[in-house]
Amino acid sequence: MELIDYNKIRLKKLMILYGKPSNKVATLIATVTGDHLSTRTVQSWSASPSLVSARPCPGWALYILENELQILAEEGDIAPLLLSNYSKPLD
Repeated sequence: MELIDYNKIRLKKLMILYGKPSNKVATLIATVTGDHLSTRTVQSWSASPSLVSARPCPGWALYILENELQILAEEGDIAPLLLSNYSKPLD
């Protein structure tokens, strides 16, 4: 039985919904933590579980990303994309 990485799914959805590529996600998280976070690390968190380079997305990173995106949305700096015409499944 294959385990489902719900954090990975949520990360992908947030990246699509807010139009944030891996490098922007890495920057947002690194700004809060004060630690270096590479684009490659974020890519490994969102990679298909079948890939050797795939890593589980840690809950702390998802928590930070969700909060930062919410703050940016409240400040009017970003807005979620309208997905009504989006035909590709998010999972």
